[in-house]
Amino acid sequence: MPCVVRKFVDGRLQNHSEFLPDEWRLREQVEALEAWLADHGRRLDPSCRWIADIGFCVRDNAAGGGPLISHNLMRLCLDANLEIHLSEYPGTA
Repeated sequence: MPCVVRKFVDGRLQNHSEFLPDEWRLREQVEALEAWLADHGRRLDPSCRWIADIGFCVRDNAAGGGPLISHNLMRLCLDANLEIHLSEYPGTA
């Protein structure tokens, strides 16, 4: 499942960018989103509503923990008016 950045247009979601098409681990997706926003976030119109949908599966032998949602990532999201949606899928990564 890729991480998909979508824009609300006329009440509907419109795909804008996708990355990591074959990655199902949450940590890698969150880190990639932060890097993508650092490079591309200023190009997103902050007057629009944006969504980053991260699809993930549970890790084999997961016993807790997960990715850091850093201050930097939160700031980048706020600056771009972007929300993060986490979509858990059955199976393991």
